Amino acid sequence: MGGAGGEYGSGLPVEFEGTEQEAVAQYGQEIVNRVNFATGRVRPSLAINASAGADLWKKDKRSVRFQADVQNLNNRLNVIDFAGLFSGNAIAPPRSYDLRLTTTF
Repeated sequence: MGGAGGEYGSGLPVEFEGTEQEAVAQYGQEIVNRVNFATGRVRPSLAINASAGADLWKKDKRSVRFQADVQNLNNRLNVIDFAGLFSGNAIAPPRSYDLRLTTTF
C-alpha cells in the first residue's frame, strides 16, 4: 500500500530593508532567488511526499512490516520565511528518506 501528498505555501511577506545585492551578500544567491522583491513576498513553496509499505510476513498475531517514506521528493529549495523579525530565515528541509521495519509479536 502507498500514498502521496504535497505541501504548498503561497509565500509570506518579506520585511527586508536592504537591496537585493545586500541580501545576496548576506544570505547567498540560492536563497535570494526564492524571494520576489518586487512583490515583497517569498516565492511559493512546493514539496511532494510519497510513502509505500508492505507486510513482509504475517502469522497469527506476529508480523513484519516495511515502510519507506520520502519527503520533498522534488528536492526543491523552499524558503518559508525570509529575514523575519523574530526567526530570521526559515528553510524547509531538503529531500529526506525514512525507512522503517516494524515487528509485532
